[in-house]
Amino acid sequence: MNRNNKLLTNDFGNFVNKVSSKIYYKERLKKRNDIVVFFENKADLRKSVNYFYTILGLKNNRSYSRFAVAVKKNKLNSVKRNRAKRIVREIYRTEKSKIPEGYDYFIIVKKINLYSLEDCKTNLLELFQRFK
Repeated sequence: MNRNNKLLTNDFGNFVNKVSSKIYYKERLKKRNDIVVFFENKADLRKSVNYFYTILGLKNNRSYSRFAVAVKKNKLNSVKRNRAKRIVREIYRTEKSKIPEGYDYFIIVKKINLYSLEDCKTNLLELFQRFK
């Protein structure tokens, strides 16, 4: 068995497949310069929008994708905004293989659905597939 895919048992004795992929530092748009360059190339930006999210994508010359997450502040406290960011990061981490590579993504969370991870996942993956 692959060392990265370990079978673990949960509290009920059932086997659970551990997802070992993680978000590496190189996959994040963290530096101010990266964000400035991203928004300076407005002619090359691609946009994908639905009710909950807006994803801006810019082709990069890398074999991997990078991303940043922002949440609108419209009457939300920091706990809910940070929860929304964690949900988006978790979806990116677990569904990394389904997301097109070679793009820089800027994900803007407009409306927050904090209770249904599956709904968030289908909404985000649908938007990511438009970049293929």
